[in-house]
Amino acid sequence: MYDYHTHNNRCGHATGVMQQYVESAIAKGVKEIGLSDHGPIYHLGKDPHIMPDTAMAWDEFPRYFSEMTELRDAYRNAIKVRVGVESDYVLGWDEHFRLLWDQYDFDYIIGSTHWLDGWNIFDNELPEGHTKESLFEVYLESIAAAAGSGIFDIIGHFDAIKTNGYMPARGFEAKIRAVIEAIADADIAMELNTSGWRKRCNEQYPSRWILAEAHRCGVPIVLGSDAHEPSLVAADFDRALALLRDIGCEHIATFEHRERILIPIAGQM
Repeated sequence: MYDYHTHNNRCGHATGVMQQYVESAIAKGVKEIGLSDHGPIYHLGKDPHIMPDTAMAWDEFPRYFSEMTELRDAYRNAIKVRVGVESDYVLGWDEHFRLLWDQYDFDYIIGSTHWLDGWNIFDNELPEGHTKESLFEVYLESIAAAAGSGIFDIIGHFDAIKTNGYMPARGFEAKIRAVIEAIADADIAMELNTSGWRKRCNEQYPSRWILAEAHRCGVPIVLGSDAHEPSLVAADFDRALALLRDIGCEHIATFEHRERILIPIAGQM
């Protein structure tokens, strides 16, 4: 098992310190555990910790990175600890994030669209002036731009906007396929994120047909639990692997120093 999406108490809405996630991974027989907490929020103004219940402060990130490398070294004989971050992608902020993350020797970077300007995809109401359809157009534009930015190794939870019902039921299939093709053209991976099974949408991210289309286009798949507590490391990976096998996917992607490595699914779990 390889879990490349975990959080910790630094983000303000997860519990447990990173060491507890590593220990949980060892107890569950996980071969590689990716540490990938939310990067700080920069696009909402000059407050260095504008949303303490959402992401760490600007000046906390160097300490986060140092702790990851310390855990990687301390546990190197027990498990492979991969050093990562779940970075926001915000339209127009490419150069900021490119320069920021180039300072660090990551194993991988997840690029996730959480924000459309000042609106968060998990908000309970649509932003003023938008319909579900117009908002989804901008969301797809953001994911395509993230893929083409060259900043990221993995596109995180592709259709997480569906969590609160903001994904139109039909009419966007061609545009979604175009974004998947953009991800394929960029030669980056897509995450199969199991946390959707624990949310109100009760479906993994992305949905089966999107996952199948990504596989058809040759997009590598990465497994992520999006664990926000240590007990959820590798949660529902049996279901995730069964789904991947069902669509004909034979490998999952892992990373080391930003280099992608494909691992056969056969024998997992």
